[in-house]
Amino acid sequence: MIKDYLLAFNQIKDPRFWKPVICSTLLSSIILILFLFLGSSTGDLIFEYLNSYFDFLEKDSWVRTVIKVILAVFLFILGFFFFNSIHAGFLGLFMDGVIDAVNEKHYPSISLKPAPKTLTSAIIATRLVVLSLVVNLIATPIFIIGWFLPPIGIAMQLLVNGYLLGKEYQAAIDQRLPSELIHKADSFTLHGSLGTAIWLVPILNLFAPVLVCASIFHARAKETK
Repeated sequence: MIKDYLLAFNQIKDPRFWKPVICSTLLSSIILILFLFLGSSTGDLIFEYLNSYFDFLEKDSWVRTVIKVILAVFLFILGFFFFNSIHAGFLGLFMDGVIDAVNEKHYPSISLKPAPKTLTSAIIATRLVVLSLVVNLIATPIFIIGWFLPPIGIAMQLLVNGYLLGKEYQAAIDQRLPSELIHKADSFTLHGSLGTAIWLVPILNLFAPVLVCASIFHARAKETK
């Protein structure tokens, strides 16, 4: 796995690695801004509704101000937490360029299937985003408990999201490999978990899904030798 990631890192300067990162970052940022805007607007509507029943939530009330600040911080943390899932989903739309780049440089003897249609890529990307959001929401209470025991909490998040990333990108890669070369249903949870750990590093986190995809492709392609 480490060798797979080192090979992926060594190719990170390839323009075909940068294009999906730039495009998905822009799209994800737009979604995050909309999320925060809608969340803030929804919060204001809720306050206006509650204000008709509770006097302490009047416009100039310090209690209302404190609650709004807490709500804003919560929305920001929630948005940041899910930004990675949304970012990885959008990257799925442009990941075929990464697969082609790795294949051409390291495995030219493997004839890949044509890239799937845009609709197919969109379905895979949407499935990753929805599945990640649902699973993380369901697991949030467990994560919160785990945060009080740091090693357990972070390990759970890395494994859960690592499993999701590994499974989805493996599926995307297997769509490109010739059928006769797909002979194992391996788990790439460790590849995904390392990518999830890279998500915690500023700036480098933008490249995490690309590195996960490239590393899994290396692992898959080496199996064919």
